[in-house]
Amino acid sequence: MKEDINYLAIVVSAVISYAASFVWYMYLFRKPYIDGLNKTKEQMDKGPSMMEASLLQLAANLLMAFALAWLMKQLNYHTTMHGTQLGLFIWLGFVGAVLAPMYAYQAFSLQFFLITGGAPLVSLLIMGSIIGCWS
Repeated sequence: MKEDINYLAIVVSAVISYAASFVWYMYLFRKPYIDGLNKTKEQMDKGPSMMEASLLQLAANLLMAFALAWLMKQLNYHTTMHGTQLGLFIWLGFVGAVLAPMYAYQAFSLQFFLITGGAPLVSLLIMGSIIGCWS
């Protein structure tokens, strides 16, 4: 009998990753992140509200956690170590590989790249470890 995807692990990992991203941007790197955006308060106020951005982040986390869980199932990965390694590999091969040249062409600082690229890395590591642990 085939194993099903653990949807509770997906939800829990997405919520914990959301909380980690909140701490990452609001407490650990708030000032350098805002400085790195190179936007005025007026420009930032024209964007989505904090509620809209938060809901989008949570939805994106759920999608990312589901995709990771699905891939782990396809690869028959069922441990915390496998999940964490896969999260790192996905970040290196997809997220980091896309962000690095994009940030270089837009002339963002290395610090800004590390802050904005580090958040999805932490999220993928958290998701992979939780989903792997609960597999």
